[in-house]
Amino acid sequence: MNDELDHDPTRVLQAQAVQLGDHDWRMVMEAAIALARVGQAGIAAVLWGLTHPNARVRRGCAGFLDHHATDACFAQLQWMALHDPAAAVRRVAVHSASCQQCKPSPLSGDLVGLLVQVALEDPNRHVREKAIGGLGSQPQDARAIAALEQILRTETAPRLRSQAHHALKQQDPTYKARVDAQAREREIAAARARKEQPLLRHSPTEP
Repeated sequence: MNDELDHDPTRVLQAQAVQLGDHDWRMVMEAAIALARVGQAGIAAVLWGLTHPNARVRRGCAGFLDHHATDACFAQLQWMALHDPAAAVRRVAVHSASCQQCKPSPLSGDLVGLLVQVALEDPNRHVREKAIGGLGSQPQDARAIAALEQILRTETAPRLRSQAHHALKQQDPTYKARVDAQAREREIAAARARKEQPLLRHSPTEP
């Protein structure tokens, strides 16, 4: 860093936010530790980095917020998840907005509304998959159930259908009970068929 940058704390932190997009993971970790150490000032620099023209920087900043986002970050993460031109950035933004386990405290924004919109509308399959999976970890919500049912009715990609199936089991106890009962019936039928198969092989043939 040059002398002018060294004497401007804001620009120092912004340079570290840019470093979150570095190809060298050691440089990324160094920047992440430095930004986390300064608290809100570091988060402000990362939010600035979410508007950087380089998609790798935006993705790195979105990834940093997976562990450090506060409610003040939700609006910008939401915008990125819906509108960033890079699918990889949208996917990370969806995860960072919706994953609550790693944050100091859960975000209070409308996560279900965001995930439903992405799950139904995003043009990229991997981004949709992330949103569909995220719906399964949210509290029960009629909007999530309706969206997942729609995906099961209309989606042709097997992986997305599988994600929607598992998410709907977590969202809707009635659906879970029904499909679990159907699975048990299939298991019983398969076991009966296996048991009867040796009997059929050893049954006397007609003359």
